[in-house]
Amino acid sequence: MTETDALTFECALDAPPEKVWRALTVPEYLERWLKPEQEIELAVVTAEENKSLTYRWREAGQGAVVGMEDSLVTFELTPTSDGGTWFRLTHAPMAVPVAANSNGPLMMAA
Repeated sequence: MTETDALTFECALDAPPEKVWRALTVPEYLERWLKPEQEIELAVVTAEENKSLTYRWREAGQGAVVGMEDSLVTFELTPTSDGGTWFRLTHAPMAVPVAANSNGPLMMAA
């Protein structure tokens, strides 16, 4: 996957950003809302309360398995004039640096 492989979804929600934020940050609510098909491991990368949240996302038990990429999942919340939330979700692969001993770009720059 490359950054151009990012998936973006947008929609209007009938709840204010504060309520959507709770659904994204309280583990029990997040699990019910996302209902993932497989277990996932999440780690917060960045957070701006009630506005933006980025998780590092990985299938549980995958660790650093070759071919299994971590993703960055970013949720952006924008209040709407009717008291709701404009919701934007972007799911993108994480950039993985090339190892220095792989004769890749980092080695060539040395």
